Amino acid sequence: MSTIRLLLLGTLLQRPLHGYELRRELEQWDAGRWANIAYGSIYFGLSKMAEEELVELIEVSSVANRPARSVYAITSAGRREFERLLREHWWEVKPSLEPFLAALAFMPYLRRDDLLAALHRRASLLRSGREELAQAGQAKLSQPGTPRHVAEITRLMGARVEAELHWLEQVTDRVERGELP
Repeated sequence: MSTIRLLLLGTLLQRPLHGYELRRELEQWDAGRWANIAYGSIYFGLSKMAEEELVELIEVSSVANRPARSVYAITSAGRREFERLLREHWWEVKPSLEPFLAALAFMPYLRRDDLLAALHRRASLLRSGREELAQAGQAKLSQPGTPRHVAEITRLMGARVEAELHWLEQVTDRVERGELP
Protein backbone atom coordinates (compact mmCIF):
# COMPACT_ATOMS: atom_id res chain seq x y z
CA MET A 1 0.00 0.00 0.00
CA SER A 2 2.88 2.40 0.63
CA THR A 3 3.75 2.56 -3.09
CA ILE A 4 0.14 3.22 -4.07
CA ARG A 5 -0.08 5.80 -1.31
CA LEU A 6 3.08 7.52 -2.57
CA LEU A 7 1.77 7.55 -6.14
CA LEU A 8 -1.65 8.91 -5.19
CA LEU A 9 -0.35 11.58 -2.84
CA GLY A 10 2.37 12.64 -5.26
CA THR A 11 -0.08 12.92 -8.12
CA LEU A 12 -2.45 14.97 -5.98
CA LEU A 13 0.39 17.41 -5.28
CA GLN A 14 -0.08 18.65 -8.85
CA ARG A 15 -3.75 19.55 -8.40
CA PRO A 16 -6.99 18.15 -6.96
CA LEU A 17 -8.25 15.20 -9.01
CA HIS A 18 -10.98 12.61 -9.06
CA GLY A 19 -10.21 8.90 -9.22
CA TYR A 20 -10.54 8.56 -12.97
CA GLU A 21 -8.12 11.46 -13.56
CA LEU A 22 -5.63 9.85 -11.18
CA ARG A 23 -5.95 6.61 -13.07
CA ARG A 24 -5.39 8.31 -16.44
CA GLU A 25 -2.29 10.06 -15.11
CA LEU A 26 -0.84 6.81 -13.73
CA GLU A 27 -1.68 5.02 -16.99
CA GLN A 28 0.26 7.70 -18.86
CA TRP A 29 3.23 6.83 -16.64
CA ASP A 30 2.68 3.11 -17.32
CA ALA A 31 2.48 2.56 -13.55
CA GLY A 32 0.49 -0.64 -13.92
CA ARG A 33 3.62 -2.26 -15.33
CA TRP A 34 6.20 -1.12 -12.77
CA ALA A 35 4.28 -0.31 -9.60
CA ASN A 36 2.04 -3.36 -9.47
CA ILE A 37 -0.94 -1.07 -9.04
CA ALA A 38 -4.40 -2.38 -9.67
CA TYR A 39 -6.39 0.57 -10.85
CA GLY A 40 -9.34 -0.44 -8.66
CA SER A 41 -7.09 0.15 -5.65
CA ILE A 42 -7.02 3.88 -6.45
CA TYR A 43 -10.54 4.35 -5.12
CA PHE A 44 -9.88 2.21 -2.05
CA GLY A 45 -6.65 4.16 -1.41
CA LEU A 46 -8.37 7.51 -1.72
CA SER A 47 -11.12 6.43 0.65
CA LYS A 48 -8.64 5.10 3.20
CA MET A 49 -6.47 8.21 3.02
CA ALA A 50 -9.55 10.41 3.40
CA GLU A 51 -10.33 8.54 6.64
CA GLU A 52 -6.75 9.22 7.76
CA GLU A 53 -7.08 12.89 6.74
CA LEU A 54 -4.21 12.66 4.26
CA VAL A 55 -6.56 13.76 1.49
CA GLU A 56 -9.86 15.59 1.66
CA LEU A 57 -12.95 15.36 -0.45
CA ILE A 58 -13.41 18.84 -1.88
CA GLU A 59 -16.16 18.30 -4.44
CA VAL A 60 -18.70 15.76 -5.57
CA SER A 61 -20.14 16.39 -9.00
CA SER A 62 -22.44 14.48 -11.27
CA VAL A 63 -23.04 14.93 -14.97
CA ALA A 64 -26.23 13.56 -16.50
CA ASN A 65 -26.64 9.86 -15.71
CA ARG A 66 -22.98 9.27 -14.91
CA PRO A 67 -21.85 8.25 -11.43
CA ALA A 68 -20.83 11.07 -9.13
CA ARG A 69 -17.17 12.06 -9.23
CA SER A 70 -15.40 12.76 -5.98
CA VAL A 71 -12.55 15.24 -6.27
CA TYR A 72 -9.76 14.90 -3.72
CA ALA A 73 -7.02 17.29 -2.63
CA ILE A 74 -3.95 16.54 -0.56
CA THR A 75 -3.89 17.91 3.00
CA SER A 76 -0.88 19.20 4.95
CA ALA A 77 -0.75 15.83 6.75
CA GLY A 78 -0.83 14.19 3.31
CA ARG A 79 2.13 16.33 2.21
CA ARG A 80 4.11 15.22 5.26
CA GLU A 81 3.20 11.57 4.58
CA PHE A 82 4.19 11.99 0.93
CA GLU A 83 7.58 13.43 1.92
CA ARG A 84 8.14 10.61 4.43
CA LEU A 85 7.26 7.94 1.86
CA LEU A 86 9.33 9.61 -0.84
CA ARG A 87 12.41 9.62 1.38
CA GLU A 88 11.74 6.04 2.45
CA HIS A 89 11.44 4.84 -1.14
CA TRP A 90 14.64 6.66 -2.19
CA TRP A 91 16.81 5.78 0.80
CA GLU A 92 15.81 2.18 1.49
CA VAL A 93 16.29 -0.82 -0.72
CA LYS A 94 13.39 -3.17 -0.19
CA PRO A 95 13.12 -6.57 -1.78
CA SER A 96 10.52 -6.71 -4.48
CA LEU A 97 8.17 -9.63 -4.59
CA GLU A 98 9.26 -11.87 -7.41
CA PRO A 99 7.45 -15.21 -7.69
CA PHE A 100 10.26 -16.55 -9.87
CA LEU A 101 12.58 -16.58 -6.84
CA ALA A 102 10.31 -19.10 -5.13
CA ALA A 103 10.48 -21.33 -8.20
CA LEU A 104 14.26 -20.88 -8.36
CA ALA A 105 14.57 -22.22 -4.82
CA PHE A 106 13.18 -25.54 -6.07
CA MET A 107 15.29 -25.77 -9.22
CA PRO A 108 16.72 -29.18 -8.19
CA TYR A 109 13.22 -30.69 -8.43
CA LEU A 110 13.03 -30.14 -12.18
CA ARG A 111 14.48 -32.63 -14.60
CA ARG A 112 17.53 -31.21 -16.38
CA ASP A 113 15.78 -30.98 -19.77
CA ASP A 114 12.74 -29.28 -18.18
CA LEU A 115 15.01 -26.83 -16.38
CA LEU A 116 16.86 -25.97 -19.58
CA ALA A 117 13.57 -25.56 -21.44
CA ALA A 118 12.29 -23.28 -18.68
CA LEU A 119 15.47 -21.17 -18.73
CA HIS A 120 15.32 -20.81 -22.50
CA ARG A 121 11.61 -19.94 -22.37
CA ARG A 122 12.18 -17.33 -19.68
CA ALA A 123 14.98 -15.76 -21.71
CA SER A 124 12.74 -15.71 -24.78
CA LEU A 125 9.91 -14.06 -22.83
CA LEU A 126 12.29 -11.46 -21.43
CA ARG A 127 13.66 -10.67 -24.90
CA SER A 128 10.10 -10.19 -26.17
CA GLY A 129 9.29 -8.07 -23.13
CA ARG A 130 12.41 -5.99 -23.74
CA GLU A 131 11.23 -5.27 -27.30
CA GLU A 132 7.72 -4.39 -26.11
CA LEU A 133 9.16 -2.17 -23.40
CA ALA A 134 11.34 -0.33 -25.91
CA GLN A 135 8.41 0.19 -28.29
CA ALA A 136 6.05 1.26 -25.52
CA GLY A 137 8.69 3.61 -24.13
CA GLN A 138 9.22 5.21 -27.54
CA ALA A 139 5.47 5.60 -28.02
CA LYS A 140 5.01 7.15 -24.57
CA LEU A 141 7.92 9.53 -25.02
CA SER A 142 6.63 10.71 -28.39
CA GLN A 143 3.36 11.85 -26.78
CA PRO A 144 3.34 15.55 -25.89
CA GLY A 145 3.29 16.20 -22.18
CA THR A 146 4.80 12.87 -21.14
CA PRO A 147 6.76 13.50 -17.94
CA ARG A 148 10.54 12.95 -18.15
CA HIS A 149 10.49 10.43 -15.32
CA VAL A 150 8.63 8.02 -17.59
CA ALA A 151 11.79 7.72 -19.71
CA GLU A 152 13.92 7.00 -16.64
CA ILE A 153 11.50 4.36 -15.39
CA THR A 154 11.59 2.72 -18.83
CA ARG A 155 15.41 2.79 -18.85
CA LEU A 156 15.60 1.23 -15.38
CA MET A 157 13.14 -1.50 -16.33
CA GLY A 158 15.20 -2.20 -19.46
CA ALA A 159 18.41 -2.40 -17.43
CA ARG A 160 16.80 -4.92 -15.09
CA VAL A 161 15.69 -7.05 -18.03
CA GLU A 162 19.24 -6.93 -19.45
CA ALA A 163 20.68 -7.96 -16.07
CA GLU A 164 18.33 -10.94 -15.80
CA LEU A 165 19.08 -11.99 -19.39
CA HIS A 166 22.80 -11.91 -18.58
CA TRP A 167 22.18 -14.00 -15.43
CA LEU A 168 20.03 -16.47 -17.42
CA GLU A 169 22.85 -16.98 -19.93
CA GLN A 170 25.28 -17.77 -17.10
CA VAL A 171 22.90 -20.13 -15.31
CA THR A 172 21.99 -21.90 -18.54
CA ASP A 173 25.69 -22.47 -19.26
CA ARG A 174 26.21 -23.87 -15.75
CA VAL A 175 23.23 -26.22 -16.09
CA GLU A 176 24.47 -27.39 -19.50
CA ARG A 177 27.94 -28.07 -18.01
CA GLY A 178 26.33 -30.08 -15.18
CA GLU A 179 27.32 -27.60 -12.43
CA LEU A 180 23.68 -26.90 -11.54
CA PRO A 181 21.29 -27.82 -10.03
